[in-house]
Amino acid sequence: MKVRSGCSQFPTLLQILTYVMYILNVIITYIHTIILEEYIVHYIIFSILVSISCYFSIKTTISNPTDSYVIQQQKFRGETFDYEEHHLTQFCELCIAYVKETTKHCKQCNRCCEDFDHHCRWINNCVGGKNYKQFIGMILFTFLILLHSMIVNGRVINQYNKQELKTLTIYSKQQKSMFIIAVLFLVLEIVGSIFLLQLIVFHAYLYKKGITTYEFIIQRRTKQVQPSEFNIINNQDSKMDIIKNNKEQEDQCIMFRKEKEKQTSQIYTNSELIKKDESLCSIKKNSQSILQKRKLTQGESEDSQKEGVVNYFSQRIQSNVDFKLQNRQLNTIEMKTPEITQFQ
Repeated sequence: MKVRSGCSQFPTLLQILTYVMYILNVIITYIHTIILEEYIVHYIIFSILVSISCYFSIKTTISNPTDSYVIQQQKFRGETFDYEEHHLTQFCELCIAYVKETTKHCKQCNRCCEDFDHHCRWINNCVGGKNYKQFIGMILFTFLILLHSMIVNGRVINQYNKQELKTLTIYSKQQKSMFIIAVLFLVLEIVGSIFLLQLIVFHAYLYKKGITTYEFIIQRRTKQVQPSEFNIINNQDSKMDIIKNNKEQEDQCIMFRKEKEKQTSQIYTNSELIKKDESLCSIKKNSQSILQKRKLTQGESEDSQKEGVVNYFSQRIQSNVDFKLQNRQLNTIEMKTPEITQFQ
């Protein structure tokens, strides 16, 4: 099985931009630290922050958050795998493997991520249970690096205004260009620190609620779909009025129903038999799908696995066609039943 991470995949534009801006900010901060009186202390503090940030960034990017059960099933393809023993109720048709309930299939990475939180485009990798702590450490120490860089660049701008840069030989000829660079990076660092601070506060909120980013997005979508309480009350009142009117009409039609029960009994029995046949067919199809999934997860070779996948999806398409044909037959039978309004 090929290991997928942020470095093994094709780099995105945001990932390249992140690396470039991160390296430039570190270099500019090291250069500007020379003008400070306590530059040795700043060098030590900044070097520690950069080292820890790089460690968490590399760990988060090169980690493989794929579901452990998916790796196990793909590594030992052809051997028996008891998914009931591991309490696996979900089946991924793209990975052809049983997965945990908290595992989600990422479209960007094309793999099932264990305890899926979100897909981070800045590192071009999924964030899940295996690398979530490293991700939090990465954004936290990157935020501290930006704060330190803001302090250094702010002091460079302050010394330029006080005409103190002329005393330094390194800045005597290029003090204007270094001032412009300091202002530019200070603006970028302020924007980046605000973005990271919001991200840190957001994940602290998720930690307090005990949910992931994916679950937070799903909850927001379901709240937008649900109607307001006022609309529900109005709909209930309107439904009560409709029920009262329909009840009066139903009382008038009871006599007509009793007279025509004998004529329509045969048609109803036919429709009931078709419904029973459909339920039996659905049970049979469910058992067949379970057997097919077991064959797919226990294929001996890649060719047999590909052939099994083709047969699996072709049978699913054929079952959908059969189901639609049965629905058409049922609709034609129900159309023959006389409506009550015809006798009024």
